[in-house]
Amino acid sequence: MGKILLVSFEGDEEELVNSVISVLDSGREKFLFQEIQLQSKIRHKGIAIDLKRREVVRDNRKIELTYTEFEILQLLAQNPGRVFSKEQIYDIVWKESYFGDYNIVMSHISHIREKIEDDPGNPVYIQTVWGVGYKFNEKAGSE
Repeated sequence: MGKILLVSFEGDEEELVNSVISVLDSGREKFLFQEIQLQSKIRHKGIAIDLKRREVVRDNRKIELTYTEFEILQLLAQNPGRVFSKEQIYDIVWKESYFGDYNIVMSHISHIREKIEDDPGNPVYIQTVWGVGYKFNEKAGSE
């Protein structure tokens, strides 16, 4: 039985088709399925993320994040417990495939931890899954 794939996108159709052809031509077997999240606020022990206002509050203190830091935190917090590789985070947040050094993702994760964690060296919210990637700790609990 054949399969149908529906694609929803904004922008230039030709650019999308060229991107799909490029991925298929490169032999990469990477497909990204992203669930649509309708919630506008995410709450986990001590931290609240307002998606519409793009605000993060921890222990009644507003935390300033860059655009990219917010996008990474939002991605992880909307999917607690799900592990994302550095490549997946880059592809989703930057909205493009990246074939180089993923240290930029690690650097952003480090900056987010410095801003939201009590002890960035022993993070509670964003955890490293060694050899795989990062996840938002589902055991931090949802309020």
